[in-house]
Amino acid sequence: MVTKDLILKSFDGRTTPLQRALLVDWLEEPANVEQYYEWLEEWERDNPQFLPDVVPAFERSLQQTRLIIEPDKETGFRPAWGRWLLAASVVLALLMGSAWLLREPLLNVRYHTAFGELRTLTLPDGSRVTLNANTQLRLSRWQFGRQTREVWLTGEAEFSVRHLLSNQPFLVHTPDGLTVRVLGTEFVVYSRARGSKVALTKGSVQLQADQPGLTRPLIIKPGDVVTLSSKGRFTLRHQQTASTYTAWKDHQFIFDNTSLTEVAYQITEQFGVTVDVPDTALAQSKIGGTFRAQSAPELLDVIAQMLNVHVYKTGRQHYRLTVNP
Repeated sequence: MVTKDLILKSFDGRTTPLQRALLVDWLEEPANVEQYYEWLEEWERDNPQFLPDVVPAFERSLQQTRLIIEPDKETGFRPAWGRWLLAASVVLALLMGSAWLLREPLLNVRYHTAFGELRTLTLPDGSRVTLNANTQLRLSRWQFGRQTREVWLTGEAEFSVRHLLSNQPFLVHTPDGLTVRVLGTEFVVYSRARGSKVALTKGSVQLQADQPGLTRPLIIKPGDVVTLSSKGRFTLRHQQTASTYTAWKDHQFIFDNTSLTEVAYQITEQFGVTVDVPDTALAQSKIGGTFRAQSAPELLDVIAQMLNVHVYKTGRQHYRLTVNP
C-alpha cells in the first residue's frame, strides 16, 4: 500500500523501482493527487528546494544553439556535429516544456465543484470558503497565508475571511478583471459568463475593476450589492436582503418576480443542463417564492405546476418548456 512514509521516501529518492511503479499506479486516482501535493508541501517545508526559472534558461539554450548550427558567413560551412547538438537542444527544449507544464499544478492548488455540488473549504490562513456548484477556486500552494492571500474565482462562492494581526489583505480576482480587497469580513462573489456581482453581509470591502480609466475603487457596506458591467462600471444597490444571495448554500432558489428566462439561466449555471423556452410570452412569465431543489428535474417540476406548463426532456441534458394545450 502507498503510505505517507513511502511518499516522503520518494521525495528523498529512496524508493525501489517496484515502489515507484506502485506510486505511479496510485497517482492515477485524482483524489490521491491532491494528497500527494499536501505531503509534498509538508516535505518542502523541511527540505527547501530550488525551483529554477526555466524560461531564461530555455532562451539562453536557443541562443547557444543558433551560434552552433548556423553556417559560417564566409564559407557557408555547417559543422556536421551541429546536427547532433541541434537534436540535443530539441530534447532539452522538450524537457523544459514539460517542466513548464508541470509548474502550474505544482505552484497552485485548485478546488472545483461539479454541477449540483456544494463544498466548504478552510484555507491555510483560517478563512472559510463555500463553493457553489460549477465553481473553481485557485490559490498559491506555497505562498498563500505567508507572502500573499490571493485567490482566483470562477463561479460563485461565499467567503468568511479571517482578520490577521499583520493586517494582510485578502484579494479575490475574477476572470473579467474584478478585484475584491478585504481584511476580515463575509461576502458572496458571483463571477460567471454573464458577469460579476458582489454581495456584502458583514464588514466592508473595496472593489476595483482592472480596466484603467473606467471605474475608481468602490467601498461598500453590509447590505450592498454591486454588479460589474462588461464596460467596467459598477451598479450599486443598497439594503438588499442577504439571504437572497446565500440561499444556494441550502440548495434553495429565491425568485422575486423573476422571469422564466432568468430562471432558466440559473438552472443552467447550477445544474449544467439547457432549458429552452421557445414561447416568448411564456419566457416572460414571472415567478415568485422560495424553492428547495437539488436537481434540475426537481425544480422544473415545481415550475411546471406553478405555470401550468409541460416539461419535455429533449436530450440527456436538454429540457423544453411549453404551454399545456
